[in-house]
Amino acid sequence: MTLGPRLAELGADLLVETLEALQRGVLTPVPQDDSQATLAPILKKEDGLVDFGRTATEIHNRLRGFQPWPGAYAQFRGRNLKIVAARVDAGSPQGAPGDVHVNGDRLLLGCAAGTRLELLQVQPEGKKGMSGADFIRGYRPADGERLG
Repeated sequence: MTLGPRLAELGADLLVETLEALQRGVLTPVPQDDSQATLAPILKKEDGLVDFGRTATEIHNRLRGFQPWPGAYAQFRGRNLKIVAARVDAGSPQGAPGDVHVNGDRLLLGCAAGTRLELLQVQPEGKKGMSGADFIRGYRPADGERLG
């Protein structure tokens, strides 16, 4: 995942500013409270299974956090469909969580709380990765067909 040029520039500027302030002695480091620290669990492949009972934002954030491992996937017609890239769609909700909605070349999925996720890049099991539009043309998913 790449950061936008402006965001990367802001991060670089903040890093330089922080290091300079530390060098000048105007920053006071605060040690971490180890009693508040927790360990993250080891991720398993099953953790990448998308739960459409979550909102589109939650799913999108998990997708980004699970790259490259364990990735994100759902079941489509009895086979794994890897979700490589997606974005939250602000359109009006259509269908239940996990329901597919095709809008022209856009592949949309219903998620919890009436939110939608647009699949930008997918990889069907045993196939090469493809755009959502190519997936629509090749697999012809019907409105209301389900993932999960």
